[in-house]
Amino acid sequence: MGIKFNKIEPDYITAPGDSLKEIIKESRMTQEDIARRLGITPKNLSNIVNNKANITSELALKLEYVLDVPAKFWNNLTKNYEEFQEKEKHRFALKKNIEWLKNFNYLDLYKKGFVPKTRDKNERADNMLRFFGYSDIELMKQNMKGESLLDGAYKITTKQGAIDEFALKAWIRAGDIEAKKIQVANFSKEKLKKTIPDIRKLALENDPSIFVPKLQKMMADLGIAVVFVPELKGCRVSGMTRWSQGKTKPIIELSLRYKTNDLLWFTLFHEIGHLILHDKTTFLTYQSSINDVREVDADEWASNILIPTDAYIEFVNEGDFSKNRIISFANEMGIHPGIVVGRLQRDKYVAYNNRQLSNLKIHYRWGE
Repeated sequence: MGIKFNKIEPDYITAPGDSLKEIIKESRMTQEDIARRLGITPKNLSNIVNNKANITSELALKLEYVLDVPAKFWNNLTKNYEEFQEKEKHRFALKKNIEWLKNFNYLDLYKKGFVPKTRDKNERADNMLRFFGYSDIELMKQNMKGESLLDGAYKITTKQGAIDEFALKAWIRAGDIEAKKIQVANFSKEKLKKTIPDIRKLALENDPSIFVPKLQKMMADLGIAVVFVPELKGCRVSGMTRWSQGKTKPIIELSLRYKTNDLLWFTLFHEIGHLILHDKTTFLTYQSSINDVREVDADEWASNILIPTDAYIEFVNEGDFSKNRIISFANEMGIHPGIVVGRLQRDKYVAYNNRQLSNLKIHYRWGE
């Protein structure tokens, strides 16, 4: 069994001026004598001894000759002290903003694998800075306050309740981190349109370990980064389409919120619909009653791609929603029967609590 060592950082480090003062005292020379030998004024030396001025590398070499203490000692002492001072400033700034950082659900972020496990408040604050990619909490607060990407998004109230803006921003940040790992070609809307049938065929595959890498590779070749990021508590989002790198790289982020194949593929095609139908802007997808003509357009486009409208209307008019008929219709359409069930449920032709039909859906869960 290995031994686990705790990381210990000193809460104090000797200032270069204090060390210099002691060594001068041991030399039995006055500060005036030392200043004269160094070629600096007594006032300059007094400032250094009282830590009002730093020991430069030039002065460190002179001290080596005058006091017989290696220049490396002075250089390292100065470097370590400056680093210590900066860390102290950083710690103080973190402490000032501990309360604001509590807006983020750290435990949930840890459980989703976004930040390391720790109970220490300062470590949590530091981890949040690293996660969001900021050097300073005040900068992070200012940037988040003025972030136009989500203007008004967190003010939406879904059927499940209000959206937590902090959870949403953390979820988006996690998606950005994942998207950076994906190399993509130049985006081509025309190529995307031609590839829709091939993307649709992937919906027949039940196993995410098979279809996810295929989907991501296919989309990357079209210039689109597709990332799967587990939903954080309170963000209540199913998917998001946005543009990065100067609006040249589209990102589709999926939360797998309801963990069934019908909603996964519907959300994916809904987001693809935004890329085909609309300008380069940000679209967030919720299960809400908010009406936006562009969201309605994307819904209709996705529905028609998965199950062609004319065929669906004819099927619905038959009125036979038995398990066998749904399976046979799905085979005719070349689509998974779970997707047909999901469409019928959303259109209220069959009940969500119909277990026999709901069992035709594929259910997913996030791996550990």
